[in-house]
Amino acid sequence: MNNKVRRKEIRLTQKEYDQLEKMVASSGMNVSEYIRAKLFGGERATINAVEFLQVYKKQIYEMQKTGNNINQLAHYANICIKNGKLSETVVQEMKQRLGELTRIEIKLEDAMRRIRRA
Repeated sequence: MNNKVRRKEIRLTQKEYDQLEKMVASSGMNVSEYIRAKLFGGERATINAVEFLQVYKKQIYEMQKTGNNINQLAHYANICIKNGKLSETVVQEMKQRLGELTRIEIKLEDAMRRIRRA
């Protein structure tokens, strides 16, 4: 038996309505389920698997590119060290790429943390 007999009407601007429709569509729920989840389900309703996978794929791609850059720099640095000509520019570039890798890892960890809370 469905005990959901009470209704509540809200008014939205067109922009708010369109935004709600997008969020509902990407959640896989109907409007009522989505609003109840948002109101009473805590953070769970904010997880969007499609959006998560897009972020995840993008970050993995960025990690691969950055990792490739680091490998190329390491190869070049090793050649420079053998020739006794390692420049500060190469060292700084390596530090910058490692910092990029760390930032990407933090973004991935944040995305995973949000999924685990669901």
